[in-house]
Formats: sequence, structure tokens, C-alpha cells
Amino acid sequence: MRLLLEGMRVAVGALVANKLRTLLTLLGNIVGIMSVVAVVSLLGGIDNYIRQEVAAEGTSVFSIQRVSFLEAVTDFDRFLEALRHNPRIDRDDAEWLREQLTLADHVSARATATARVGVFEKNLGEVEVRGEEAAYPFVESLPLDSGRHLTALEDRESAQVAVIGWEVYEELIAPRRALGQLVRVGARHFKVIGVAAARGRLLGQSRDRFVIVPLGAYRKVFGPGESLEIRVRAHDVALVDDAVEEARVAMRVRHGLRPREADDFAVSTSGQLVDLWKAVSRGVMVALVALVGISMVVGGIVLMNTMLVSVTERTREIGVRKAIGARRLAIVWQFLVESATLSVLGGFIGMLLGFAIASVVSLATVLPYVVNAAIVVVAFATTVLLGLVFGTYPALKAARLDPVEALRAE
Repeated sequence: MRLLLEGMRVAVGALVANKLRTLLTLLGNIVGIMSVVAVVSLLGGIDNYIRQEVAAEGTSVFSIQRVSFLEAVTDFDRFLEALRHNPRIDRDDAEWLREQLTLADHVSARATATARVGVFEKNLGEVEVRGEEAAYPFVESLPLDSGRHLTALEDRESAQVAVIGWEVYEELIAPRRALGQLVRVGARHFKVIGVAAARGRLLGQSRDRFVIVPLGAYRKVFGPGESLEIRVRAHDVALVDDAVEEARVAMRVRHGLRPREADDFAVSTSGQLVDLWKAVSRGVMVALVALVGISMVVGGIVLMNTMLVSVTERTREIGVRKAIGARRLAIVWQFLVESATLSVLGGFIGMLLGFAIASVVSLATVLPYVVNAAIVVVAFATTVLLGLVFGTYPALKAARLDPVEALRAE
């Protein structure tokens, strides 16, 4: 322990005595560790955020669509091909699934468009207007601040009623009471029967800027030509895969597909979104490790050169120590501790800067971040290992110096 503290004291003394050389020596470690900590903290924050949102929406829910928009990211040509050839999904498909599925609790179809919404002289642009069936509260988490959701009767009769998001209420109606007010969507007016509780933003996009109306009333505004999305909630999370397969078979029967024909629809699950994110983050991490590895090797080489210069400058000191009985192991240990101290100091500064950068990016953008103890442990271990590996050759060179020749050094 005494040798460790003594080595650290000598290393810090060398840092203070040669400030510019110290900065250049630590720069490689600082940049490498800073990059790793910042990016991994942001990736970890986004990963946690996506998992929380998926859990909040319900992992037992899946959707059936004309095309999978995840394919637009993974295979754009296949996405365009499906968009050209797949038939529209309609309410008859939803009704068919409702009759055929035995592993599902609820089936609900919806359509979505963007429109300008108004109340009296006030207008709000780029509002998401959703045409929903009455079962929509059972397939998504949408708590209300006041009022109620659509009823089955309002759904069947295409009543001109609406549930609005919190942002729509605040921008167009507040501080007046929302229930009973008329909201203008297109050329039609809808009576407000419910206001959703505030849900905040998801990666910069507001989740409170929407209006929900019965699907039939939606089609009176936007027309009947749009393909629908059918959402299904399985009985249990453990039955999701079986429910997906049951729905897929039912849709193939509904569309009259032969056994060897490909599906002319897409089934999307929350797990697919998580898997896509895992693939993206894994790719980022592989690229990051490669880049940081180069930075760390360069930093290690600079560290080794600095230690070689230190050995040369302290040749006479080494000769004196060996002359009064210092063993090779003690000298090797001293220089290894110095090298590791230099490396760890650079890593510590890099970690602080990395977390600071992640915090600033999180404040300035929509990206969340986390401070992960595992990151700190791995970064610390990496810097110690780097110092030991690249400090070994200078330490061995110092230990092998001939004491007589060393004492003659000026």
C-alpha cells in the first residue's frame, strides 16, 4: 500500500511539473473515455425510455396494417412493393377478426390523418385526427382528465362527438370547461365529450395534440378510401405469439391466399420495435468501440512515450535507488503505478466530461440519458489496464538499467 501511494505521489508530482506534456499525454484517454461515456449514457437513456413506453402501451397489443412502416427502415424496396400490391384493410377485416379470434380480448380498427382544428376563431394546425372504434380504450393506455370515451352506440351511429388531447384543450378551449364545446374538424363540428390527461412528449413529439372521433364520422370528413390499422389485444402477454399467428391465419383466409403465397398484410408487435432499436444501438456501439479503440491505442502510445521520456530524465535517480539496494520489482512497480495513475486521471476527466456532454445534449434535445454504474466501472478498468499495458515496457527498461551507468547520467 505504501508503494502504491508513493507511486501515485510521484506521478502527480510529474503531472504538476510538466503541465503541457501531461495534457498531451492525457488527451487520448480523455477523448476516448469521454466519447464512450457520452454515447453509452445517451443510448442507455433512449433504451430505457423506449422500453418504458412499450410497457406503458402494452406488450400484449399488436397491430395489422396494409404495410409495416418498420420495413421502411429495414427494407425500403420491400416496403414500396407491399405498398403497391397489398389490398386496403377495412372494417370488414376487423369484424372478421373479431368473430374468428379466440385468443384476443379486443379488436379495434382506426384511421389517422392530420388536419387543422378550430374552436370559434381559434385554430390549431397539424393536429392528429384519429377515427376510432369504441374498443380503442382497451387496446391503448389513454386515461382521461375529464369526461368519457366514445360509446359503442356513438361508434355505430357515427355520432359527431370527440375526445380531445390536453394540448388541444389548452390551446383552443382553456380556461373554459371543455365538455360540451364544439370542435371544428374540416367542415364538420364535433361535440367534446372527453379530455385526455396530459401525457407529455415522446422524443420531441407531443402526445397530447390529437382529436379522436368515431371511425364513421372520420370517414365523412376524410373520405372512405384510407386503409385502416387493426389493433388486437391478446388475452395474456404469454399468448401474444399464438394470438399473432391466429390473426395471421385468419387474415390469410379472409384474403383467400394460397399456402405458398406471401402475406398481403403486415403484423407489427411492440417486440419488433424493441428489436429494431436493439439492432440500431448495437451497430452504433460496434462503430463506437472501433473508433474509441483507435483513440485508446493512440493514447496508450503517447503514454508509453511519455513514460520513456520520464525514465530518461530520471536515469540518475534510478541509479541511486538501485545502488542503495532497490530491487528491480520495486522500480517496475513504481513506474507501473505512475503509468496507471496518468491513465486513470485521463479516464476520470473523460468520464466527467462524458456525463457532462450527455447531460447538456439531454437538456438541449429530446434525448434522455442515464448514469450507469457499469459504465464507470468498465471505463475505470479500461484506463487501469491501458496504463499497465503501455507502461510495462518503460518500467522494464528502467528496472534493467545498470546502476553504474545510470549514476553517470547527467
